Amino acid sequence: MKKIGCLLCMILWVHIAWGDLDVRRFGAVGDGVTLDTHAIQAAIDSASACGGETVVLSPGRYLCGTLTLRNNVVLHIARGATLLGSTSLQDYPEHVSSYLSHVNRYSTRSLIVADGAVNIAITGEGIIDGQGTLENYPATETETLMGITRRPYLMRIISCKGVKVQGIRLKNSPAWTQHYLNCENILVDGIDVYNHGNYNNDGIDIDNCRQVRIVDSHFNTDDDAICFKTTNATGRCENVVVANCVIAANCNAMKWGSETNGGFRNFTITNCVFRRADEPTIYDRPHRALGGFAIETVDGATVENINISNISMQGVMTPIFIRLANRGRNYYDGGPTQPVGTLRNIHLSNITAHMHGLVSSSITGLDGYPVENITLSNVHIICDGGGDAAYARNRDLPSHEKEYPETLLFIDAPASGLFVRNARGLHLQNVTLEARTADPRALLFMENVDDATLQHTALRNPITHPQLILRDNSDIIISNLKYSDIQIEGSQSHDIVIDRDLTTIYTDGATRKALKK
Repeated sequence: MKKIGCLLCMILWVHIAWGDLDVRRFGAVGDGVTLDTHAIQAAIDSASACGGETVVLSPGRYLCGTLTLRNNVVLHIARGATLLGSTSLQDYPEHVSSYLSHVNRYSTRSLIVADGAVNIAITGEGIIDGQGTLENYPATETETLMGITRRPYLMRIISCKGVKVQGIRLKNSPAWTQHYLNCENILVDGIDVYNHGNYNNDGIDIDNCRQVRIVDSHFNTDDDAICFKTTNATGRCENVVVANCVIAANCNAMKWGSETNGGFRNFTITNCVFRRADEPTIYDRPHRALGGFAIETVDGATVENINISNISMQGVMTPIFIRLANRGRNYYDGGPTQPVGTLRNIHLSNITAHMHGLVSSSITGLDGYPVENITLSNVHIICDGGGDAAYARNRDLPSHEKEYPETLLFIDAPASGLFVRNARGLHLQNVTLEARTADPRALLFMENVDDATLQHTALRNPITHPQLILRDNSDIIISNLKYSDIQIEGSQSHDIVIDRDLTTIYTDGATRKALKK
């Protein structure tokens, strides 16, 4: 078979440039009506049989079902060319992943698939259009996962080494746009993703992958734009860079989770812009753009060494959501329940966020399982204000440890800017939280926090009551706090040092004696 493929390559050489196989030479029509799956697949197979070539979609509209990428093949979609996903599910045969994963429970179909391949690429200035609108792939919120088993992904790349996706435009996936599972050495460079036609319209999902770069790209999605996952507890996501990206989303701009069975470590996120998408969300909810960063572990994962810098956010509801909880979901049927994970060494700097909504940022662990070593420096969050006075009095909020992790868990928190609970090693330096309009909630509420420093923190609210509330905290050092008094609560508060004269309100006489100034 390999000899036949190579002979075909030699025949085609007289017609096209060396190394490029035009799919029309294999019978592709490119009229947007004729199904070109077999012709394009034949070109891909031939290119791989020859040791690796570039398969070219020249200008036209190529209607296709599932295509399988092979070793050492570049699929090049030229400017003016569109790879058009079929709207018939029968054109997407099931492909069960060779890698055990929670996603295998519901995802077996995609327009482009690769499994165990090496040195593959999708390049060009053309378009991949999945035609995945709700009209073509009906789904409802009442179905489990909105009927995702009937909706193929645009791309699913599994257990591959050496993957490049460059310059292409991806749009209208019936579900997730791209899923990279257990891959190594991924470069996503200069792509444009637009996905607003259906449910679960993530922009890109990086799952148990190593050595990943996502750079100079634009994402506009209804669901999470860039999402990191670990759907197998034996692997992890590590050594990841995201840089110079512009992101519009109706959910989270960037998220770790919610599938968090394996580990996450060594991430650098820098020079990005987040904003709320202009398009209304398909989900039945009044709010959009849930969050900027959602950093989570709820299924046993260790999340560590994440460095985020130089980020501008506009119109997101909750700029920062850092969450350790205990959902404990297994990743295969009959598998063990996962233990409580670890979340530590998260550093965020040079961030400006203009909120749209009333759900504060939050950093929360569980009793006995604190998040550890969280640093915010040069962070400025501007809140809408106008929150509920009843929320300002809330104490002893439920832990929500088994619930799906999202910003709305703490919609009733007594903070308008930042709510912190169950943390050890919290460091705020040059952090400004301000409310545009009067808000009865404190801008910063800290509960059960051990070992924290607040340096040059500014809290601005048209209401003059204390904007920093400390409840049952220990080993706290506060220096150069501006525009706010402090309220200290709880019999467990002790070793709190304040470097200047501020009006400090103690709600418990015993607490006063435990403090030093």
